[in-house]
Amino acid sequence: MLGIKGLLRMLLRPPTRSIGTKLFLIFFCLVCFSVATIGLLSYNIAKTAMIDQMQMSSQQTISLASEKLDMKQQFYLDLSSQLMKNSSFEEQIFQISNASLSEEEHLRRIEEIRGLLDQLALSDSRIRDITLFPLEDQIDPISTQREGVESSKESLWIKEIQQAGGEVIWLSIQEDGYLGSSPKPLYAYGKLLGKNNMGSRDFVLLVQIEATVLQEMIDAVKLSDGAETAIYDSLGKRVLTNKVDTVDSNFVVSHAEGSRGYEIRRNTVGEEELIAYQNSLISGWTLVGKAPLQELTGAIKTIQLITYSAIALSVILTIIIGLWLVMMIGKPLGVLQLLMRQAASGNLKGRLSVRGKDEIGQVALAFNQMVEQIGHLVEGTRLTVEEVASSSHRIANVADQTANSAQEIHLASEQIAMGAQGLANQAETGNGRVEQMADRLNEVQSLQMRMTSTALDVNSVCVEGGDTVNRLIHRTTETEGHFRNMNQRVNGLKDSAQSIYELLQLMTDMAKQTKVLSLNASIEASRSGVAGAGFRVIADEIRGLAERSNSSIVHVGELTESIQGEVTSTVSAMTLALPFFQEMIGDVHAVHDLFENVQGQMNQLISRLSDVTGSIKHLDETQQMLNYSMSEVSAVSQQSSAASEQVASLCAAQLSIGDNLVELSETLKQVSMKLEHQMQSFQV
Repeated sequence: MLGIKGLLRMLLRPPTRSIGTKLFLIFFCLVCFSVATIGLLSYNIAKTAMIDQMQMSSQQTISLASEKLDMKQQFYLDLSSQLMKNSSFEEQIFQISNASLSEEEHLRRIEEIRGLLDQLALSDSRIRDITLFPLEDQIDPISTQREGVESSKESLWIKEIQQAGGEVIWLSIQEDGYLGSSPKPLYAYGKLLGKNNMGSRDFVLLVQIEATVLQEMIDAVKLSDGAETAIYDSLGKRVLTNKVDTVDSNFVVSHAEGSRGYEIRRNTVGEEELIAYQNSLISGWTLVGKAPLQELTGAIKTIQLITYSAIALSVILTIIIGLWLVMMIGKPLGVLQLLMRQAASGNLKGRLSVRGKDEIGQVALAFNQMVEQIGHLVEGTRLTVEEVASSSHRIANVADQTANSAQEIHLASEQIAMGAQGLANQAETGNGRVEQMADRLNEVQSLQMRMTSTALDVNSVCVEGGDTVNRLIHRTTETEGHFRNMNQRVNGLKDSAQSIYELLQLMTDMAKQTKVLSLNASIEASRSGVAGAGFRVIADEIRGLAERSNSSIVHVGELTESIQGEVTSTVSAMTLALPFFQEMIGDVHAVHDLFENVQGQMNQLISRLSDVTGSIKHLDETQQMLNYSMSEVSAVSQQSSAASEQVASLCAAQLSIGDNLVELSETLKQVSMKLEHQMQSFQV
């Protein structure tokens, strides 16, 4: 095992320089954090669970005590209900307000009421007295207490009961009671009897109860040794407590009757208290239990002490186990470090003892194997150094020969470079001329393309002209046919006009005969006298009709003659125009032949231009090949020149390398001597 000083020296190293320190810190922090986290978490969970359990237990205790208090108060309230349901009491209440009663009868009825009150008061020894205060009649209070009944109708508690309108009002504890003659503290409840519930005149019923009833109940409730149990009224004022040395303070809770709950508050001195409360359904008072949280959580302090002790013990055990791990790992690493330093100084004889098959044993075995391999390498290196020394002499001789050969190659490469440069210059000149010829060919090709384009345009125009002439010939032929057809129709119209004229002649004759007949009829009518008067009228009408028909026939005849003259003129004009159209058709055919001839000539021109284009393209391809060949010659010349220059440069570099090689061979010889001297320092 390492000594204490070595262990402390290892632990005091920075974690970045000591794996033992790093391992110890990691193990210590991890275990301490885990134990502390689990312990504190368990403590907090146990504390929360115990506080919750105590809160629920305290609430149940207060709830049971509050229910017991409600039962007791309900018993006292039932007394007033029994009294109100008593028919004798109800009758006496009505009668004592009757002014017509005699004094003797009035006293008798008061005694009967007092007797009923005495019966109720005897039902519980804690009932101090029951008193009935008239509010409207000039009657003394009726009470089970025969003497010392002192109270004014202007008392605050009477006004409070009166304002309640028949609801029960619970009154806090008074040291000498509400009638002022009690030797013991009393609390009471009051209720208004009268118009609202009995139909009689108004009375205040006051039932006084000894405060020991409440005191015994709260004394029986004990949440802890230092706990306080108190009763608060509906306004939050304290009515009674089992600890007289506590400061009187208000307690505000929910105004809803029957509400209950628990909470943790700080008291006036800053200490935490567990408070459980329940609001009474009967009186509206609140029963409150207050217990110092420190008393309730005494067991939690024990759990806390055990938790801290377990954490401290875990820290101590962690330190012991961590130191054991550091010592178990530190010794082999310390020995390994010592042997590594010896190996660095040249001593390779040290070995680690392998005692186990764990990672440290594997490291020791690997170290021993490494040292063995290094020893073999050192032996081999010694032999290699000797071989390097002998080889350096041979390299020096070869370097001298290489330098001489490089000098001769350098001179030859310079001559080759000069010849290649001249060839490149001539190739550049030929390439320029070829480029000029290419420019001329491009110009010729451009002119030929424009000529071809023009010929194609002319050919297109000829084709369009031929098509136009064909359409013109077709339309002219159709026009000639139309003229011939029109001539025939005009001739037919002429014949029709002649027929109409002949028909008009016939109608003229018929009109003349009709006129003659009308004249004959008129003559015959004249001969007949009066009997022929009607026939004469008809004859006159026929004669008038004949005259109008004759006038119309003459007019139609004139129109027919005019149409016949126009038709004759039209026939003459068409006869003269027909030869002109025939001549025009011939001229159009001649123009069409001319267009076809021009189109044929243009087709031949386009064909020959296509041949010329092919020749120019062939010539251009030949020129491009020539240009490419000249470029290749120029490029090859430049490459030859560059290669020659590069060879010359390489030869110069080789010459320089040869010189450097000679220098390096000398340096290698010196290095081999130093290496041989250093190899002697190793002990294998």
